[in-house]
Amino acid sequence: MIDLDTARAEITGIVNAEAFAELFEHSGASALVREGTSEHVTASCLVIDPAAEAVLLNHHRKAGAWMQFGGHLEPGDVSLREAARREALEESGIGSLSWVSPAPIDLDIHELAGDFGTCRRHFDVIYGAVAETADLPRVSEESIDVAWFPVGRLPEDLMPDLVERLPQLYRATAEVFAQGA
Repeated sequence: MIDLDTARAEITGIVNAEAFAELFEHSGASALVREGTSEHVTASCLVIDPAAEAVLLNHHRKAGAWMQFGGHLEPGDVSLREAARREALEESGIGSLSWVSPAPIDLDIHELAGDFGTCRRHFDVIYGAVAETADLPRVSEESIDVAWFPVGRLPEDLMPDLVERLPQLYRATAEVFAQGA
């Protein structure tokens, strides 16, 4: 399981890290466990194909909208980065990611609807990853669909907060990848 010091180190220097630090101070290691508190850390991964200027999205069953891959931390996760990578592979069904950003590309805090049980607020640590559009996705049990979209033609039922944020997240992932990180 990810320990608190590892989680703190992974978000150091990222915008919005202060709110995460407050969560860690208030909740301690419980902030890293789904059952620990109604407000907890999740890890997600935006998968792009920079050559095709495309993004791989998941039509999430509970959320009822298209979004990046992600979810709760699991006992076998040793880092937030590895949790994000695991979520992307599990939910996309693709065989591998050719690259995962060494640091988060963004931190996001969002409220959740009643469909998410006792979860009320996620403190999401977002990583970027690269795959090729030739890597065909498979739908997992958590999804209605998984598909590649050109960045200029995103689906209409995108998570509301991603309408404005997705192009920025795509650019951040592509820039870090281009730097050879």
